[in-house]
Amino acid sequence: MPSSSCPICESSSVTILNSPVMDYVTSTEFQVWQCGNCQIVFTVPRPDDMSKYYPEKYRRYNKAVIWLLKLLYELRAKRWSNWFHEPGTAFEMGCGNGIMLSTLRRNGWQVAGNERTVSAAAFARQSLNLPVFVGELDALTQHPFADLVILFQVLEHLPYPISTLTAIHRLMKSDGRLVIGVPNIRSWQAKFGGALWFHLDVPRHLFHFSVPSLEYCLAKTGFKILKVGFQSPEHDPFGWIQTILNRTTGKQNHLTKVLMGLERSQISTVLHFLLAMFAGIISLPLSLTSWILNRGAIMEVIAEKKDL
Repeated sequence: MPSSSCPICESSSVTILNSPVMDYVTSTEFQVWQCGNCQIVFTVPRPDDMSKYYPEKYRRYNKAVIWLLKLLYELRAKRWSNWFHEPGTAFEMGCGNGIMLSTLRRNGWQVAGNERTVSAAAFARQSLNLPVFVGELDALTQHPFADLVILFQVLEHLPYPISTLTAIHRLMKSDGRLVIGVPNIRSWQAKFGGALWFHLDVPRHLFHFSVPSLEYCLAKTGFKILKVGFQSPEHDPFGWIQTILNRTTGKQNHLTKVLMGLERSQISTVLHFLLAMFAGIISLPLSLTSWILNRGAIMEVIAEKKDL
């Protein structure tokens, strides 16, 4: 049986938020619990071995999707660079294909990143010649060195977010900035989707954040939130499309699996694409309105370092 206490604050005030929630890769069922004290939401049980939940083609989209994501990620990274009077040193945890680090480097930054596996780091290291290492943050012995630290779509995957944020606190300079991008469990999209919400993504997402729960984690590890934004053209509209398809077809994330090459196109795929076109029309106004009213599916939190 899973532990009945919160993995963040150790409170016993935990309740089941969603059950069952199925992993669309393996069809394994999980539960999603919520802590009444720190408000964190977490996946239960936490797998001991995550390798089978990350197939080789996970998030390996076709060229058109990759081109669009690359464009939007580059714009986001340029905006981060513009916060500073001059380029400094940036570190990205879980840097993936290195698009954001590459953009920062073109803007004069010294950059470094890490990834969890050699295969995940291969493109950034070999094609973009970025200094990306495979391993944990304790491999970085120089403290502090970073003006900008990025955890974009990463923190929700980590088994020990408090330990990670504490380690990042040591890496950051006193006037540095921390950028965190995570799905928003209190978004309209999450409320609509429930256990079928696309960005719930259990068990790869071990934690599911809201502004209050992320603020709790950051305060506990020596950070203060400066700004929260909810605009995510990269992920929010598609999240609406896939969540609507999940609710209407009963076939979880079929469109996503086809785009990643995890599943071959079938006759039903044509129906999914037709429904996706309709869902796409309503996804844009839904996304825009949710951004304005701070209920977007993805939130970007900017934090500064405080003394512990």
